[in-house]
Amino acid sequence: MVRGLYTAASGAIVAQSNVDVIANNLANVNTSGFKRTLMQVEAAPKTALFRDQIDPGQISGNRTGGVDTHAAVGDLGFGSRIYDTPTVFDQGAIQQTGNPLDVALSGPGFLAVRDAGGTLSYARGGSLTKDAQGALITLAGDKVMGTNGQPIVVPAQGNILIDRTGRLTANGAPAGQLAVFEFANLTAVRPQGADKFTNSGAAPKPAANTTVLQGAQEKSNADVITSMVGLIANERWFDANQKMIQTQDTEVAAAINSVGKTTA
Repeated sequence: MVRGLYTAASGAIVAQSNVDVIANNLANVNTSGFKRTLMQVEAAPKTALFRDQIDPGQISGNRTGGVDTHAAVGDLGFGSRIYDTPTVFDQGAIQQTGNPLDVALSGPGFLAVRDAGGTLSYARGGSLTKDAQGALITLAGDKVMGTNGQPIVVPAQGNILIDRTGRLTANGAPAGQLAVFEFANLTAVRPQGADKFTNSGAAPKPAANTTVLQGAQEKSNADVITSMVGLIANERWFDANQKMIQTQDTEVAAAINSVGKTTA
């Protein structure tokens, strides 16, 4: 009976964790460039259980040594557990904004950005702006990098154009090119927060299948209906496991109270 507690408890934990993941997706359904997260579940490893005891001797009325018994009870399954929470990099819908510093990426590429501490991260475009020195920065304050490894700097005033390959011109003069990279293994690209991603081992390569779109933003790829259905399903999953825990607890309590009792 106790074994069922482990299975039900692990199921409830996984269900609650999935609710948290889906709720985060739902909260960012209107966040430009947001990529939804998927939770993957696997069966937890089993543990073999054995009964070890000393059985009484077999000759009645004689002092005989006990028999050491080692018998298999069975496997103890610990139910399910979280395997991974990868990001789903499906393309989001492109929305035209008309803002010349809004940049959307159509394809699997990422903009290279660098924070104040010098850490290189990757972003899916968004609303860019300029700092006091004229460097292009994201809403999080990270500098947008060029293909030369330096931040993109543009004049404070004037017309800025960005073509589909990421080349910039400011007032008709070349102003650098956005560093856009693609990854062969997207499972190594992990969310970092603030709509940024970090590279945990994949080798970035210059983008070959990504188009830069000026005056546009990529909408979130999270879907309201799918998220709501997922929330309902996982809440029911959690409730079912909770009821199983209560049932197992009641049966264990009954067994404890009745074992060893004799009738007069």
